[in-house]
Amino acid sequence: MSRDVYVKLSQYLDMAPIGAPLTDDLIAILEILYTPEEAELAAKLPFFNTDFPTLVQSTGVPEEKLKEMLVRMAKKGTVFMNEKGKFRLLPTMVGFSETPFWPGKRTEKTEKLARHWVGYLKEAFSKEIGDRLTPSVRVVPVGESIESGATVTPNEKIDELLDGLDYFAVAHCPCRQMATYAGEAHCDHSTENCFHFGSMAKYMVTMGMARELTRDEAKKMIADAHEEGLVHMADNYGPNISTMCSCCGDCCVFMRTRKKIGLKNAFADSNYLMQVDADLCTGCGTCEERCPVGAITVDDVSVVDTGKCIGCGVCYPTCPSGAISLVDRPGRTEILGVQEFVKAFMQK
Repeated sequence: MSRDVYVKLSQYLDMAPIGAPLTDDLIAILEILYTPEEAELAAKLPFFNTDFPTLVQSTGVPEEKLKEMLVRMAKKGTVFMNEKGKFRLLPTMVGFSETPFWPGKRTEKTEKLARHWVGYLKEAFSKEIGDRLTPSVRVVPVGESIESGATVTPNEKIDELLDGLDYFAVAHCPCRQMATYAGEAHCDHSTENCFHFGSMAKYMVTMGMARELTRDEAKKMIADAHEEGLVHMADNYGPNISTMCSCCGDCCVFMRTRKKIGLKNAFADSNYLMQVDADLCTGCGTCEERCPVGAITVDDVSVVDTGKCIGCGVCYPTCPSGAISLVDRPGRTEILGVQEFVKAFMQK
């Protein structure tokens, strides 16, 4: 009987833009995160912000009990609650795949979840996030790496993206924790570089899942992550974004989906490609070591495989001779507005 309620919940979650294909690993994840009573309620909750009186009416749960359950689930990371007292069910992503890991605490619960998420990624979830016509996220290079003559819109400059936002928070990277706890990767990169903005960021801070930053602090931490060799990926729409991850090639679910499963649309490349000035390049190999997708080889000088280059600019900041820049990629892809993106994203 209890499994039935989780199967029903999984079928409902699968209706979200990023769904939840049914597998044994998913059922195990849901059993960890929801009591049977919470799972039954979750399958009645909308995916959009809804006021409490409406939920009392639509769920049929007594007011006092419903309030207690919603607040408890919000603290657990299965329900979103905003400062206006509205609630919605959190989907897989951005949602309950990340919430237990954002605080950055290794516990028995996060270790169990990590093993199941890694298994789920391999058997079903990679296809869910990667087998699409329109990727959910895109690579955003740091502006200083882009050649001055290249075509650049505000949607493609991190500083200008952040200037359009009003609330900033940072949490710990779920992907690196999952891969580490499950023994899939040994990653030496820092973890506190999962950035969120706006209402989601406020929810995360309120629930103790993240810490608030000023705009300048966020810019500094994002620049430091770039220097460290991490790739910035943001929502694949504009002009405003809600998430920016700092990703590595070994742990990131989007990169692993492309590199190991072969689904190219797990994420969108930036509109730029690495270019090497052969007269300046010393062939030191630093860029080859830093490239997260293996797009660079070195003989006498560095050579880029344009079919692999994602245009992240990670190769740029540590080039000792200043031989690297990012230039326009042929066949520029325009960044969609939110409504256009949602319509395109739902077409698989």
